[in-house]
Amino acid sequence: MVEKVISLICEEFGYDESAITENTQLSDLTADGIELEEIIHAVEGEFYVDLSEDISSDMTIAAVAEMLE
Repeated sequence: MVEKVISLICEEFGYDESAITENTQLSDLTADGIELEEIIHAVEGEFYVDLSEDISSDMTIAAVAEMLE
């Protein structure tokens, strides 16, 4: 699941997949709250889940992937 989340974020937002690991925090990918919301909406749309109340910028990619399992 981690690989799917990384792939989605890279595809949607133009990040280099080699620069993102399971330990990358969402705050490392975003400059502000708006970008964080965009990432959350992309993940929610792809995996048909509602994460907005459970997610924070200090979460890692692995933690987000765990929420989707």
